[in-house]
Amino acid sequence: MILMDFQKRAVDALSKSFFDLWKTQNYHLPLVFKAPTGAGKTIMMAEFLRTLDGNYHFDDDKAYIWVSFGGDDSYMQSKDKLYTYFNNGTDMALKDKNDLSSKELSKNNIFFINWSKIKSSTKDGRVLRKDCELTGGDYGIFDEYIHNTKAKRDLVLIIDEAHTETSTALAGEVIELINPRIIIKVTATPKSLPDISDVTHHKAGFVEVLEEDVIESGLIKKSLIIQTQEEINAIESHDLSEDEMMIELAIQRRIELKKQYETLKLDINPLVLIQLPSDMNEKEEVVASKKMVVLSYLKKRGILDEHIAIWLSGEKVNLDFITINNNEVNFMLFKVAPATGWDCPRASVLVMFREIKSPSFHTQIIGRVKRMPEAIHYTTEELNKAYIYTNYNKSHIRDIKEGVENKIPLYFSKLRENIEPIILESIYHNRVDFNTLSPETMWQKYMLQTLDDNEQNIRHKIDLNVEAIPNKIVVNATINSFDGFMVQLKNKANETEFHFSRNDIEKLYNLLCFEELEAQDRDIAKYNPSRSWSALKKALNVWFHKKLGIHREKIYTIIVNDLLKEDSYLKQVIHKALVGFREEYSLKLKDTDGKEFLSVALPQKELGFTDDFEELEVSKNVYNKFYSRKKYLGKENEEQFINFLETQKNIVWWHKQTDSGKDNFAVEYFDTQEKKDRLFYPDFIISTADNKIYLVDTKKDATAKSTETKDKAQALQKWIKANQEKYDFKIIGGIVIFQHPNWMLNSKEIYSYENSDEWDSLFE
Repeated sequence: MILMDFQKRAVDALSKSFFDLWKTQNYHLPLVFKAPTGAGKTIMMAEFLRTLDGNYHFDDDKAYIWVSFGGDDSYMQSKDKLYTYFNNGTDMALKDKNDLSSKELSKNNIFFINWSKIKSSTKDGRVLRKDCELTGGDYGIFDEYIHNTKAKRDLVLIIDEAHTETSTALAGEVIELINPRIIIKVTATPKSLPDISDVTHHKAGFVEVLEEDVIESGLIKKSLIIQTQEEINAIESHDLSEDEMMIELAIQRRIELKKQYETLKLDINPLVLIQLPSDMNEKEEVVASKKMVVLSYLKKRGILDEHIAIWLSGEKVNLDFITINNNEVNFMLFKVAPATGWDCPRASVLVMFREIKSPSFHTQIIGRVKRMPEAIHYTTEELNKAYIYTNYNKSHIRDIKEGVENKIPLYFSKLRENIEPIILESIYHNRVDFNTLSPETMWQKYMLQTLDDNEQNIRHKIDLNVEAIPNKIVVNATINSFDGFMVQLKNKANETEFHFSRNDIEKLYNLLCFEELEAQDRDIAKYNPSRSWSALKKALNVWFHKKLGIHREKIYTIIVNDLLKEDSYLKQVIHKALVGFREEYSLKLKDTDGKEFLSVALPQKELGFTDDFEELEVSKNVYNKFYSRKKYLGKENEEQFINFLETQKNIVWWHKQTDSGKDNFAVEYFDTQEKKDRLFYPDFIISTADNKIYLVDTKKDATAKSTETKDKAQALQKWIKANQEKYDFKIIGGIVIFQHPNWMLNSKEIYSYENSDEWDSLFE
């Protein structure tokens, strides 16, 4: 394989930066390699590694650990690419987890692994990381492999697709295990760049491949085209729904591109990628499955099953050989699967349906339509462009990095030596609230009465004459820089009105009913959306038809138009009805359901923390390292309290709890406002030298005065009184506030914020 000029320059720059860092003899030195999607990052890394191996001036004893993110087999994609580049593996030995039995990694060898395989919480991680009879010491197979290798040679860590580090990062303890001389971070979108001073003084390295060089080489397309007004106008007479319009635009574009390839006598079959919303699973009973909508329309247009591929977590169809330029598959449906590390250069058209719950434009997937099929530009300029069809509007154009849910721990803390856990009697609510708007006859009666009570305001504040639901989508933007996609799209794109079809409005109506129930944040107003949205919709329909004499289709338009507004009056009426219905009919699960009484050992032996946390330098925390959430309500007050604890000579250790889960200590209290049993997790557990355990919760200003705080404080005192005799240490608990110059404790059975006599200096 012949490298492009820009690739050769990048390899040379990587080599120089690597040698400069290596000469320092330091460890954990970062080398960021930034190159746009389609630039051939893996090939450049392969040539760089081969250059190191073949440099007769550099024969230091070293080996490489190549870590990938994404799907379980993503590391094999990288390994296979390097295997081909290295003359079918003859130039450099490539290893993976199947080679761990060799006990160590030999000089200049490259070991490939996926992060998911070595995180201890997974099945693979438990096999590879925990000690077993296959190892000679207390290590797991992977750990022993690394230890044996480090004893003989230095390691270089290569993190592929390093932009994913925020949510799926290598845990600090794994970095410590590998203890690399240099950490090479390979990515198109680095999360952070090294300081210029660090680069100058060889404390870090940075090599960048410019996008314009990649475009000029012909490897990637010249520009990206957003749907045009002209294209939309051409199919307006087809009476299509919004979803169908997006698919039809993509079909028309694919047909045109196919003709242009044939004119140039090129055996290339353009592929359309169709990205389904990833947040629709729970709502597919409310609105038609987007997958079924797409498949139904493709079938209606005469597209055969064998020409459609599906790449979903539980369904993979017609994916074999799909990346070959003349493969017969014309359309591929997916959600997030090919966001990174997947190469299919014939993919030229992308359909993006907006997310429902959080409609924000994802940019990561755009890289999948950047590549040129033959790594050259054509004389027909339309073939040198990528095309996007989407129902997003400009307000949705916010770049999304990685998901914040289910983040994998990045940092770990271990219990300090000689700490004996304490056992506290605790409680946990296993209950899942499946409340529904039932019996439906009672609900409908109550909802109709609530609407009657608000009829005058409804007639005044809701537009009863609306004829159509306006809907804007982006049009007419040519993006010349993929790296600057978001900025250019905001600046260049126009918007066009595309009115919702009758079918679109009904689907949206169903969804808005579902999401209005889902959005309720007060327990007293919460009902299971899946089981209750239909009852809410029926009650609204009945009232608008009987009271206002409006026919069904008009009702849908009126209600949808109002619910889409930020200041929707109907949302206020719905909330009032949800609260009142529960109060009047007491439709809730019995408080005793699902309660689990258990003994909790505190503190736990080890805790993990995501990148939402930062380390604080403390000495008396019960763990060897203390991590605090970067942002949360009350952070300043709690950290002020922590600073106070650090100065107290009588404290043996302190521990800060999280506010959920079976593994933390909780006291049950009755919420007098919500009329419901809830759990209270005191913020701090403190052990003192005089054999006392403090269970305290820090408050400030209004929170210290609240009814909720009073409910919690009194429940804690009741728990202490009922359980003190079970323990050989004295338990002191209560609410803690700062009153200059002291931290004050209220540990009275009847909590009163206003009475200063109820507060005593903490630890005195």
